Amino acid sequence: MDLQDDDIYNEANAAQVNLEDITFSARNAKILQRLRDGDDKLTYLSLGTAGGWGFIINEGDDLGWLGYLIGKSQYLYSLAIWDMPDGEGGEQQINAFVKGIARNHSIRDISINSLSDDTRAAIVRAVGNYSQLESLTITCHNDFDPNPNSHSAVVGLFESGVCQLRELELSGNGIDDDVVATFANGSKYIAESLEVLDLSYASIANDGLLAVVAGLANSTSLKTLKLAENDFSLAAKGLCALSRLLQSLPKTLEHLNLQDCRINDEGLQAFIQGSAIHCRELDLEGNESITATGLSHLSNSLQSDSCCIERLDLFDIPSAIGDDGMKALARGLAHNTSLKSLHLGCLFNNATIPPAQWVAFSTALCDPSSVNSTFLSNHTVQRIMDEDDTDNVCPEDIDLYLRLSEQHPKYAASCKILMKHQHLHMQPFLQWKWGLKFLPVAVTWFEQAKTCTTLNVQLPLEERRVVVVEESDLEFESRVLSAMYEFVRGMP
Repeated sequence: MDLQDDDIYNEANAAQVNLEDITFSARNAKILQRLRDGDDKLTYLSLGTAGGWGFIINEGDDLGWLGYLIGKSQYLYSLAIWDMPDGEGGEQQINAFVKGIARNHSIRDISINSLSDDTRAAIVRAVGNYSQLESLTITCHNDFDPNPNSHSAVVGLFESGVCQLRELELSGNGIDDDVVATFANGSKYIAESLEVLDLSYASIANDGLLAVVAGLANSTSLKTLKLAENDFSLAAKGLCALSRLLQSLPKTLEHLNLQDCRINDEGLQAFIQGSAIHCRELDLEGNESITATGLSHLSNSLQSDSCCIERLDLFDIPSAIGDDGMKALARGLAHNTSLKSLHLGCLFNNATIPPAQWVAFSTALCDPSSVNSTFLSNHTVQRIMDEDDTDNVCPEDIDLYLRLSEQHPKYAASCKILMKHQHLHMQPFLQWKWGLKFLPVAVTWFEQAKTCTTLNVQLPLEERRVVVVEESDLEFESRVLSAMYEFVRGMP
């Protein structure tokens, strides 16, 4: 019976076919029944030959019927295909399955995993007709063999213009510079709709990165770009092109993942400016070639008024917890107003941070040299160490500053001023042109700052809450009277 005859047979017999005759298990039969009955609660389905998947494929399963019922479903939103049979008759079964799913009009998210190159290609060509398709994932980690058929099918899907993908994940899959250049050429057809692009765990180097940048030139919606586990050790030109691209695009990027890409100081300097002013989360974990020199370039970008990074991951970068590296990062923190989370540490190298190296961070978070310096310190960052790094715990004073910024951001600056300056010198304010007009401003500040004496924070290793400013009402009023007296006394 050819595939066209199968179609006629399935249409004629779908309502009365005994589902237990076309599958090997009662569990599978129940899934087929839900598909046939149009169960609107069945929106996700996974397929695989091993236990744990929703539909477990075995020798007794008729994949033609499975594909036909998936194709007919009006409610199935997401389909994950983990593997398919490759034994005798497997090719015919797969062809029937693919022809069936090609008719579906509801699936918007499809994931293709450990399949042969030909099977992957057949499924990609089938879903290429899905005008509703929003997300395509093709993963095969640690597979560096060529996959020309599936690569060609993906490019064909791009060029068809039928689907406007929002998410595209092609991690692994034997992708190198030549392959990614082909992808990038076709990706211009989906660049405007694309929000997530994942090309991690591949063999992309400088030329491939340049191709990726060229393919994203028309992007207007990109939110996540993942390029982890590629080799950018000699990709300064590609990283520089990435920086220029980011500066030219709308500020939509939320997450840039460059984890374990062998980036060095030159590479970091090449791309940090564009990424600092464009993305909210930057992951540089595991780029061990970055030294304090590279971190100085990063620090300069953190100090920029245009910096919008909120989460920065420098985990497993040894220089980031070295003396010079921490000083460089502290300089960047001192004038940064966007960063909330900084991940440091070397979990697998068992590296520890000597207490003396924390001094620069303490000053960045609360500079006690003057009231104005304390006011201009960093009151934004809320976390520095990675929670899993139990060998490195922030000193108590730094931990208090971080928790204060996290739990009471409105009062962080005022609390630090009260903590570090027992007496507030008012003489400098008399030199302003405001003169006596500044007195109501000072009174208002003290009225608002009094809240600090009632605040407490929960420290991570403490079961109790810690009072931020331990001061009685009488002691606080004494502060106020002393400051007001100095102010009035100094008036001409």
